[in-house]
Amino acid sequence: MANSISRYLTLPVVALVTIAAHSAEQKTHKGIYYGPADATEYQREKCQLDIYLPEKAGGTFPVLLYFHGGGITGGKRGGPNLTDQGVCLVAPSYRLSPKAKCPDYLNDAADALAWTFRNIRRYGGDTKRIFVGGGSAGSYIASMITMDKSWLAERGLDVDQIAGLLPISGHMITHFTVRKERGLSAATGLADGFAPLYHVRKTPFPIFIQCGDDDYPSRQEENKLFVSMMIRYAKQPKEDILYREYPGTHGSFGKGKQKQEDFARFILEQSGLTEVEGK
Repeated sequence: MANSISRYLTLPVVALVTIAAHSAEQKTHKGIYYGPADATEYQREKCQLDIYLPEKAGGTFPVLLYFHGGGITGGKRGGPNLTDQGVCLVAPSYRLSPKAKCPDYLNDAADALAWTFRNIRRYGGDTKRIFVGGGSAGSYIASMITMDKSWLAERGLDVDQIAGLLPISGHMITHFTVRKERGLSAATGLADGFAPLYHVRKTPFPIFIQCGDDDYPSRQEENKLFVSMMIRYAKQPKEDILYREYPGTHGSFGKGKQKQEDFARFILEQSGLTEVEGK
């Protein structure tokens, strides 16, 4: 692991490495189709992504692929804007329930990640520094396609090539919308093959999980369980998986600077784009 995450939150960032300005060029690319050639009309509508390139960059730059939340029934593409810190944002949308059913949206997410691996270099992105994250339902989706290696393997790629996973308040059990599609109530706990918890394994990439301190109680607990199982059973080094809570409720926590700074610091330090005091 390039940098352990046990220390990156405790050490101040002194400066970003010097970055050179690009020549004048398009910095935003919207509505890029990433799905299969034999797509339905609904797939072509939803399987699109936007790319936000850094204002300045020297050589290739790290990439954050971020899946939006909304319970897998709503939401729109977007994500944390770190372009001023040299990080490219790739923000996909995906098919939604009830018009789509599991595993449609997971297939879309896997296609989006595969597209990013195969195409982001054309925009200046570094395929060795692709981070995957999401909020709430997007966090569940991000965790599923990275913890279960079969999604990318079916597309001829190894998901272990990502640089890090950043789940924000996502289900680690089977998502409630997946349960609802099966006629189960939200109160029915389930952790089958469509649960990140089912796919606990030692990963070569670090994981940084965030929740609100007033989040859904079960959401906190299942994320803590995921961390403990990763450490106890998958033998994930403690320094390579971190759980942290920030003030606030689900969907609104971490409005202050600390959460955003920690999120950015994780990506920047793992990408070698920060200098740490005393280093």
